[in-house]
Amino acid sequence: MHRLLKRGASACCVATLLAAPAVLAGFTTESAHCYKNADGSGRCQGSLLGFRNHAGANTQAYFSRSSNGAPFFYAALTTGATTTYFSCNPDAVTGAHWSKAMNHEGYFSIYWSAQGDCYSLFLINGSQYSNF
Repeated sequence: MHRLLKRGASACCVATLLAAPAVLAGFTTESAHCYKNADGSGRCQGSLLGFRNHAGANTQAYFSRSSNGAPFFYAALTTGATTTYFSCNPDAVTGAHWSKAMNHEGYFSIYWSAQGDCYSLFLINGSQYSNF
């Protein structure tokens, strides 16, 4: 009887391990992506670490405030010999989260309109972005 219980417990442990979700401890995500539509609208996404470590010599991204306190987003993405520039100024709703964006260490995704207004900002934290 004890042998049967031991086998059952072992089988249960193995089944639990196989069904457990993958753990991301030690995994880091570095990405840098931007695109601009023909009308000037577009999106940038990734992590600030990803932009810093990108192979393009002029690649960078940051959330900041100008000398008069106006918030803005700026990015440059170099692919081959071409550097494309991206920027926007947040609308009131998006601007309310600008302090968080300036101190963010995780994944971000920002969208802007053809008029250059940042209208959507996603900030996502996770252990895979901890090496800011």
